[in-house]
Amino acid sequence: MVNPVRVSVAIITYNQKEFIQECIESVLNQDYPNIEIVVADDGSSDGTQGIVKEYASKYPDKFVCKLSENNKGITKNSNLAHFACTGKYIAWMGGDDIMLPGKIKKQVEHMENHPECSVCYHNLEVFDSDTGDLMFYSNDLNRHFEGKMRIPARYGTFNGACSTMVRRADTPPGGFDERILIASDWLYWVETLANGAEIQYIDEVLARYRRHKNSVTNRNIDENFTDHFLSSLIMLNKYPQLRKDVYYRMSRKYRQYAKYRKEDYIKFLFISMKFSFYYKNIISILLYYLSFKKVRI
Repeated sequence: MVNPVRVSVAIITYNQKEFIQECIESVLNQDYPNIEIVVADDGSSDGTQGIVKEYASKYPDKFVCKLSENNKGITKNSNLAHFACTGKYIAWMGGDDIMLPGKIKKQVEHMENHPECSVCYHNLEVFDSDTGDLMFYSNDLNRHFEGKMRIPARYGTFNGACSTMVRRADTPPGGFDERILIASDWLYWVETLANGAEIQYIDEVLARYRRHKNSVTNRNIDENFTDHFLSSLIMLNKYPQLRKDVYYRMSRKYRQYAKYRKEDYIKFLFISMKFSFYYKNIISILLYYLSFKKVRI
């Protein structure tokens, strides 16, 4: 590749001392020459920042460090990385994720050959953090989607963050919306496509995503749901043309939440039905009233 464009690898970290070295090494081992590594650490207290500083000292031309003294939260920390990136493209990853060989080169080639593409993602190997064993591939659970902004508005964050590369010039001017405390990436992906660009898929496994009990999503189900609801309201206000797609997404989210909030199971199924018809809700409601126990399918 002649005069390769600059790629910013944005690594978001918080107390990931035991994983951050493997993460950084997987980026340094990429066969792509023009990379800057932007590490935003959210006030780690376990020694993560010390490891990052060692790498920055060893590779001063490659590293940009945004190391907070205090914990600011995921969204604000993500913005520290976002606004420090200078590359034409940004490749996102967590401090416990791992790039596989060829990832950056293949994504850059795809996006350079498809100027209509502003969000590019690929399949992921999801593995158990404790054992290292493969659990599944991300697209075993969800078939991949491609298209314009209504696609992520409708189907949510089907693209894993560590699989995603974005065209920086098309990202939201304000970066991640800081009103959304945790799950701010959904709105970020949607708004990156607001100018008519597309999200496109590469059918290869190019990264490994670590699954463990301490993930923020697992710890904060209520906050995650609240963030999705707020994101929906923002989309409906800014992009009324997405109304049907956002309603479809909220219908699915309420159904998911119903399984978590057992005491309000039937209530949330009915709310789900108000947003969008879903035949499984009808079946679940019928079974609920026909049986002595709450039955979920």
